[in-house]
Amino acid sequence: MKIKIMAFREAYKLFVDAWGLYRKYSARRLDDAECEAMAQEADAINEKYQSDLAKDMLVSVIREVSKDARMKIKDTEE
Repeated sequence: MKIKIMAFREAYKLFVDAWGLYRKYSARRLDDAECEAMAQEADAINEKYQSDLAKDMLVSVIREVSKDARMKIKDTEE
């Protein structure tokens, strides 16, 4: 198994891209099209960096955004 070590600049760019994804889709309810768009953007970022760090960060961002979206749906139902 080949392990890819990222340079600091590349890791910084990954953090910026992951933050941009989080900022774009968090703090609001998402419809199906927006969820699909978020998944496609996450896939593109993952392909760009091709590292375990990228995969782990993007999974965490998607989980957090999904959790926020579920909480907002629950709040509107109450």
